[in-house]
Amino acid sequence: MYVFRVAFVAAIGGFLFGFDLGMIGAANVYLKDQFRLNDAQLGLATASAGLGCMCGPFLGAWLCDAIGRKTTMIVAALLLAVSAVMTAVPDMLPGVSAQSTMVVFNVFRAVGGLGVGLCSIASPMFIAEVAPPAKRGRLGLMYQLAIVVGHIVAPAIGYLVVITLPQTDGVAEIAWQQPWRWMFGSETVCVLVFVVFVFTLPRSPRWLAQQGRYDDALAVLTRIDGPHYARREIREIKSSLDQETGGWGELLAPGMRYALLIGILLALFNNWTGWSVIGGYIPMLFEMSGLEDRAQAILQFAVTYGCMGAMTLVSLLLMDRVGRRPLWLFASLLMAAITFATGLVFHYHLTGVIVLVVIALCTVPHGIALGGIPWLMMSELFPTRVRAKAVSITTTVLWGTIFSGSYLFPRITTVSVKLVGSMGGVFWLFTGVCILAFLFGLLMMPETRGRTLEEIAGSWKKP
Repeated sequence: MYVFRVAFVAAIGGFLFGFDLGMIGAANVYLKDQFRLNDAQLGLATASAGLGCMCGPFLGAWLCDAIGRKTTMIVAALLLAVSAVMTAVPDMLPGVSAQSTMVVFNVFRAVGGLGVGLCSIASPMFIAEVAPPAKRGRLGLMYQLAIVVGHIVAPAIGYLVVITLPQTDGVAEIAWQQPWRWMFGSETVCVLVFVVFVFTLPRSPRWLAQQGRYDDALAVLTRIDGPHYARREIREIKSSLDQETGGWGELLAPGMRYALLIGILLALFNNWTGWSVIGGYIPMLFEMSGLEDRAQAILQFAVTYGCMGAMTLVSLLLMDRVGRRPLWLFASLLMAAITFATGLVFHYHLTGVIVLVVIALCTVPHGIALGGIPWLMMSELFPTRVRAKAVSITTTVLWGTIFSGSYLFPRITTVSVKLVGSMGGVFWLFTGVCILAFLFGLLMMPETRGRTLEEIAGSWKKP
């Protein structure tokens, strides 16, 4: 199907997102040894891409409206390519000293983060705007599935790099034998593939309509689901655009304020329910639990994301049948139970396969709902003229929580050890957040299944 192919190509932006942020989880154990990083430096190296990600959505909002969703994805890919090359050789650049190497590394990680931030607003928005209402849940979750696949492929490549390079005791002295360089550099291949395929995409029909190009928008919609669907959608899009000003002030209207609050809370719960915070440190968690073989720790990292991929496929099948809200309620309660149990495992210093099991179980609720639904609904909630602006706000909050989680995790772990004698307290913190996520779903979260984007946007204006 044409719409499936279009959504698949746009979702590759999610793959780059997952690959870029997943690779740091495989590489940071080597960066820590290579540059003798302390907790704060390690946290910054792991989270530095998040700084760029936080800037990406606001730049992306302007670019998505000015040059379109498609061209914004191309700009994002070019930034990721620059980052991939430069983070592989930060200490080889002219004028870079040993003391400034990690500064340069973090700067170019932030450049890549800017590209990820642009993808994170342009790709899901594009998919939401081309998908028919009955298929929007499944097609929208392709972006989350692509993120997960990127997270699987990144540590898998990291594992292959580690077992392929000559094994050395301690830090490799020869540059080409240092695994982290190959890990970061490998992203350039993925970026080139993405750029080639993005050129085959049509323009978003809603962006075309926003520019007054209704005939072009009608042609795209006709190809997606036939002439009857296209004519009906164009009428709704025209009616919606006629009622919108498109200014930032429109987001302050009473109904829009509530929609924006829902989007912000979805962004917060996407990360602080647990999985996204620990995701960048999984190989280290496995090492702390007694898995001494570093290559095996990275491989287990890929395995846990394989579990996430399976759960995301389940979500793909259920989203348009069950709905967003029931899945969210189920997943938030399940994650509360799993993080509580994971806290007990780490509190009593259990080792071996039980650690892999509880970490893998954390992927189940995140894959089913907590990971994908925020990305899906943040692109569904808002009217066309202000969608880019609203999504830029919610996505910036999301990236802020990703950065804060990645940066603070080593420190929160240290505090937990001091307070309760183990890192179990970190997971019990996530348990509390999951309970709040359940209450949010019960009291505030709307159901968007089967509704057109214009129907959802219009619902906020009703008294």
